[in-house]
Amino acid sequence: MLLDCDPGLDDAVAIACALRYADVVGVSTVGGNVALDRTTANALALCDILGAGDLPVHAGHDLPMSGSLEHRAQEFHGPGGTGSVALEPSARSATSNDAVSWIIDTVRAEEGLWLVATGPLTNVAHAIQTAPDIVGRVAGVSWMGGSSTVGNTTAAAEFNCWVDPEAADIVFRAGFEHLTMVGLNITQTVRLDRAWIDQLRAEIGGTAMEVFADMLDYYEARQRTISRASGAAVHDVLAVLYVTHPQVLAGIARPVEVILAKSAARGMTLVDQRPSRNPAPANANVIEWADNLAIEQLVRDALSP
Repeated sequence: MLLDCDPGLDDAVAIACALRYADVVGVSTVGGNVALDRTTANALALCDILGAGDLPVHAGHDLPMSGSLEHRAQEFHGPGGTGSVALEPSARSATSNDAVSWIIDTVRAEEGLWLVATGPLTNVAHAIQTAPDIVGRVAGVSWMGGSSTVGNTTAAAEFNCWVDPEAADIVFRAGFEHLTMVGLNITQTVRLDRAWIDQLRAEIGGTAMEVFADMLDYYEARQRTISRASGAAVHDVLAVLYVTHPQVLAGIARPVEVILAKSAARGMTLVDQRPSRNPAPANANVIEWADNLAIEQLVRDALSP
């Protein structure tokens, strides 16, 4: 697995799940929840905590393909991306500052890798534009982004797609044999509530992993403050688990169009769900079901020392 991410509180838990359940060949970072310097520093620090201090971490693009960004997601993730938690800085630096070249070289060197993306698709889109041959070499792409219902940044758009809709459009039009959209419509249904987090802390307190309980504390509290929903929705985890535990998620192949127009719908993933006898060709597997209890247990196991 190649993991392209923007840590980020839920990305942090996703990294833990990826390292527990997959053979992760490396991590690339992108600007999204917070700026690139912080997502990269967070990825390095998290790898250290998780016993993967030698895992390659490659810094990628900070800004979307349009060249401008209206805002980050610090209202959810805190000023540094890890809530009120100050991670111990890693003693090492990023392996490179060219994540796009690393993605291309890695996919070309080993056919059949999964590319899991849990942030804006900027790095992935640049890789496709530079080396279109990688589309046919990966086992598939699993992306946490988009929604078949409502958005969270706007009424129409989910954050990762809203940040860089041009990149998402490139990925959805690239022709991947297996492209899975793990969207907000399903990730919002998997929430770690206060009792779950308290139980996790009781199990991991006093260990290096307790920092994850601290981050989930912050995330759950911010969720209640900003929205009417409760519980920490660990969105990005589901994109990882789709690859490692496909039995806990299920979807339907559907046509998906990314809305690029500068309108209220910009960044929307328009999913054609009409019961047509002659539907347009599907370009993505849109996840529509999750086994919540199984996912919660997998997360608990991944965060246990």
